[in-house]
Amino acid sequence: MQSLGVAFIVSLAALGAGTMESAALENCATGDSAICASDPNCHWDVDKRGCYPGPLQAPDACSAHGDKTICESDVSLDCTWSAENNTCQTRR
Repeated sequence: MQSLGVAFIVSLAALGAGTMESAALENCATGDSAICASDPNCHWDVDKRGCYPGPLQAPDACSAHGDKTICESDVSLDCTWSAENNTCQTRR
């Protein structure tokens, strides 16, 4: 009876170790934001609700300006107004 209990505990430990290893290998394919955030090679996208490889692409800081006058007066971010896109963008 005791050997059956020991065998059961050992099998659960082996099963748990295999599960942890597979989660670590495929962590960018997880739905868990905490596991995703723990890996520097992945990022959590709040809008798409998923974990994706690589760093998070930050939006252009100047895109917050919706007015041409405000856009061109912002010298701290080096913004410029794009007439063709009708948006404010960082000079590149």
